[in-house]
Amino acid sequence: MTLRASEGDKTVYLKIGVFYKPDTGHIHIAHGGEEGFITTVSPDPASKRGNPNLYRHLADCLRAKGMPAPDKE
Repeated sequence: MTLRASEGDKTVYLKIGVFYKPDTGHIHIAHGGEEGFITTVSPDPASKRGNPNLYRHLADCLRAKGMPAPDKE
């Protein structure tokens, strides 16, 4: 489900799920609904999915909620 704040607003608000898979070391981002998707984020800047900054932020969010997360570097 995608929600828009108003007709003139240029921001799209998504309801997403975030989870960590220790076997791959990737953090997954999933969005359901008609336009649903799932993607991954890696801490390796050389990787196609690499985004160390986003990875760190998502890992912090997972840790803050007591969910499985990568070790803090």
